[in-house]
Amino acid sequence: MRRPLTTLMLVSLCGSLALLTAWAVAAEVSPRAGARLSPAALAAASRTWQVTLSPTPDDLSLAEIDFHGSGRQEISGRSLQVAVSGPFGDDYLAVAVPRFRTPAAQRALVLLVNRPSPLADPVSVHLRLTALRSLGVPVVRRLGDPFRRHAGGRTPALCNLPLHGSALSASEVRPLHSRGQALAGFDAASAVAQAYDVVCGLPYASSFAQAVEQPSPAPPSPAPPESPSPAPPAPSPAPPGGKLPGEGCIPAPGYACPAAVRGAASAAAVDGARRALAGAH
Repeated sequence: MRRPLTTLMLVSLCGSLALLTAWAVAAEVSPRAGARLSPAALAAASRTWQVTLSPTPDDLSLAEIDFHGSGRQEISGRSLQVAVSGPFGDDYLAVAVPRFRTPAAQRALVLLVNRPSPLADPVSVHLRLTALRSLGVPVVRRLGDPFRRHAGGRTPALCNLPLHGSALSASEVRPLHSRGQALAGFDAASAVAQAYDVVCGLPYASSFAQAVEQPSPAPPSPAPPESPSPAPPAPSPAPPGGKLPGEGCIPAPGYACPAAVRGAASAAAVDGARRALAGAH
């Protein structure tokens, strides 16, 4: 009895371990593929909060979102979503993830450029962020108006990438999301990298400052309406009483009335026809 009982216990233990392993794999895989979860399960596995950015016109704001305790969970377009709540105007928004992997935390960078335009430009832009809880607890740091504000020798708290004094390049940034007309000469990755360099006092391209201060492109003007074709001349009115033109005319010396001219021409034509017939005989 001892050997069958020992075998049964081993089989039960192996089954329990297999079940626990399956649950662990499911718990690890499902947050990565958030789209596979039902809406209720996704809402329970996510957290949503709001971030407000208020750069002055022709300047920018940069926010850094650190996720502590994310472990092996990667920040992607599924695990982190950014949406605009309310008016946006003609501003430019870009979200990117630095490619630096650190055991302590993963981070995302959010750039907002305030471009004034004839549209209803908001004073502040409200962003709604939704992230899977498996990413960890988010910590938000932000800094605005780096072109008008000097850090005074102090390094901002969000400048915590291990760059060792070198500039952040576009190849070291993975873009996630963008909205609005892109800056002239800069895609989402390069714009976020340049904004980080400006905020953190690192070397950046002077053309980036010009692109931020450059007004947004004006919408194309509508084509002018085609000029209407000239109306055909109105027909001359009929003579009153059914009279012919020139009827009742009193000729002046050296001139003839129109009716008399037409009558003379008709008479000459008839006379010419008669002479032709007489000559034929």
